[in-house]
Amino acid sequence: MITPGQAFYGMSRLARPYTRADVLAGQVIRISPALITITDGRVDREPAAALQREVVAQVQTLLEHGVRSFHVDVNFDDYGGFGSQPPDRNAHVFDPAFVRDLNALVAGQDAFLTLHLLTDNPTQHLRTYTGIPLGAICFQLDAVPDPAALADLVGQITAMGACASPVIETVGTESLSPAAPDVVRQQLAPVRHAVMLTLQAAGTGTRSNQAAGALAEAEVAAHLAALRPTFGGTVQLQGGIKIETVGAAVRLGAEFLVAGTQLFRHPHDLPTAHVIDQMLLQAASVLTG
Repeated sequence: MITPGQAFYGMSRLARPYTRADVLAGQVIRISPALITITDGRVDREPAAALQREVVAQVQTLLEHGVRSFHVDVNFDDYGGFGSQPPDRNAHVFDPAFVRDLNALVAGQDAFLTLHLLTDNPTQHLRTYTGIPLGAICFQLDAVPDPAALADLVGQITAMGACASPVIETVGTESLSPAAPDVVRQQLAPVRHAVMLTLQAAGTGTRSNQAAGALAEAEVAAHLAALRPTFGGTVQLQGGIKIETVGAAVRLGAEFLVAGTQLFRHPHDLPTAHVIDQMLLQAASVLTG
């Protein structure tokens, strides 16, 4: 039997009937706030407890607005794919105890938390979050090149009750060259029926508190074209998600859109809830006219 989190992230809402009102209410396309954006650039100069309190306050506000999916990126020292302007290493802020409390907060409001482990050793770090009933757990596909290890990791995540989501780099960084779509397709073949795909649609491993990079539509489209003949699950996009690009992301087939900079660091200081509403309006225009 699948868990509520696995159903939420792994079963397509687009495959069932919906109305324009459903889309505008965030019940079809899910805007998933990237909580790292709240803390990035501040980790080295502010106490972890203060940052955690701010994250909780923001999450509570967004829960009241009806947001049901939240995204936590945990950046570990051992990840080799970070770019020349990397995000803060934040494992001591989003440590297992805080993630457990944060997950309990959102679960209490019928919402879900996604944990993204940016590490070259996802199996090792996954153990520290065992016992937390997360909605989904993402990991860098480039960190698990061995098919048997990939299948084992997906199995571990599934056994934890979460939806497993390998992250495909479509752009890369100075330290990480993205794999070709056909290579990714072959790598994912053993687990394609058991995962939600996350495509990094802008350069990963860069500062999340600064807008950097546009939505890589062509690169994402190429990967999905290679994968879709054998993959019928859900798609999540992270990177380059803004009001102006939501329409393109939805046309690509994404249902989960991880957004951060424009939500929490808007250049005109628009409230986060207002930005989400504008994003959903763009999604509704694509899906329902």
